[in-house]
Amino acid sequence: MKKLVLLGYILTIAISCKAQTIVPVEKSIDYMIAQNGIPEGTYLKDVNNLLGKYIGTWKGTFENKNYTFIVKKYTCKPQNVTYDKLLIRYLITTTNNVIIEDTRSLPDTSPYVIKGDYFSKDLTYYASNYYGKNSGCGQKGTVYIRMKNVANTDMSLTFEPDKILLTEDSCPGLKLAEQLLPRNGMRLTKQ
Repeated sequence: MKKLVLLGYILTIAISCKAQTIVPVEKSIDYMIAQNGIPEGTYLKDVNNLLGKYIGTWKGTFENKNYTFIVKKYTCKPQNVTYDKLLIRYLITTTNNVIIEDTRSLPDTSPYVIKGDYFSKDLTYYASNYYGKNSGCGQKGTVYIRMKNVANTDMSLTFEPDKILLTEDSCPGLKLAEQLLPRNGMRLTKQ
């Protein structure tokens, strides 16, 4: 009798479990273009290690600011889909080492870290979502990173701010926030 109960329990679990479909992470752009959504149970996995070349600490200077970006790969499951993505924390200082912004110790779930989204169709760049601490006043947009050499030690980072409508509720005083990330792009060197 114990064997029948155990067998019934195992069968119930097996029937109720959905199989997970593994899709290469670079195919996420296809789902975006199709606008059909991603099927439940899909795992957009970095099977070809495309994210690996971005992982590490990157440094650069732009307009009298020093930038340090710490890039890591993480797996998230916001609903019924699992993703491998990049997560970018950063430190921005003046040339005198005065801290302007520091997200290095924030948790992965913080809205103030740069969170990966997708590869371009031709795999030349990776796009990520950025929400600064003054996102209601325009400090948000898309960060694009791309490798600049075959050795993967030189990378460019470009920021494209979102176009937003300021409201008194989201942005008291209706004054646009200073953009901390370089809009025209900057070069970063792997440390």
